[in-house]
Amino acid sequence: MNAILRYACPEDAEAVGRLHYTCWQETYRGLLPDGYLDKMSPERSAKIFRSTGCRNLIVAICGGEIIGECGFGASRDADLENCGEIQGIYVLKKYQRQGIGRRLMSLSLDRLKSYGYAKACLWVLKSNENAKEFYRSAGFSPDGAEKAVPFNEIRYITDIER
Repeated sequence: MNAILRYACPEDAEAVGRLHYTCWQETYRGLLPDGYLDKMSPERSAKIFRSTGCRNLIVAICGGEIIGECGFGASRDADLENCGEIQGIYVLKKYQRQGIGRRLMSLSLDRLKSYGYAKACLWVLKSNENAKEFYRSAGFSPDGAEKAVPFNEIRYITDIER
């Protein structure tokens, strides 16, 4: 797949919001409560991206459409030192398993490394076997940390000092 990857800009907020909403519906239906997913909207997702100015976000574009995104930054976990975080990675279902997610992840990890981080973490739903397989294939492994709020998640971590 010849998707173009680039850093997102504030003008991408609406398109990234639509992508985020669609990916949550495709990915989490059956894994999260329907009531939670039913309360989501493309507009609410876009508001999140507008508020951050799409900072630290890489998008994948195919045919002029944003089909994937990966957000990254400093780890939000106080127990980790010198650690960046993959804060979300989503690719539309019809474009999955074509290497786009791997490219988004690789570029994001390179960026975290350039920020000086030695490690990267991410959180994944315990029940999301597809995502866990993807993260393991990208070099991540569970470190034993878990949280139940807002959802049952486990933390994965990888060394990026390659």
